[in-house]
Amino acid sequence: MEKKDRTKALIGEKLAKWKGQKGYLKTSITLVELSSELGINRTYLSNYINEKFHNNFNGWVNGLRVKDALKMMSSQKVLPLTTIAEKVGFTDLAHFSKQFKEIEGVCPSKWKKENLPNSGKNKK
Repeated sequence: MEKKDRTKALIGEKLAKWKGQKGYLKTSITLVELSSELGINRTYLSNYINEKFHNNFNGWVNGLRVKDALKMMSSQKVLPLTTIAEKVGFTDLAHFSKQFKEIEGVCPSKWKKENLPNSGKNKK
């Protein structure tokens, strides 16, 4: 195995472990912080994420967060969106809503209405 392939494999392993531990839920995580935490050169880590996930670091992290938000919205139907946003690592509802819409194509409240029609208040 070439050194480049070993490096990519090592980055993949460390990143998978971090993802499994849900490190992306940490509010305001940066590429610099993650590279330091994992002991990986920032440029190597950034290039790996760009190549592997076809996204930059922030886009990748936001995607992971939105995926968790979708699970939470489905399993805890009455949980307010503000609480969900905070639990998945967004600093505020506005940023969460913007990222959610960018990834899912609709804002979270509309997604909830369309996909969870019996969530929240009882309808007559």
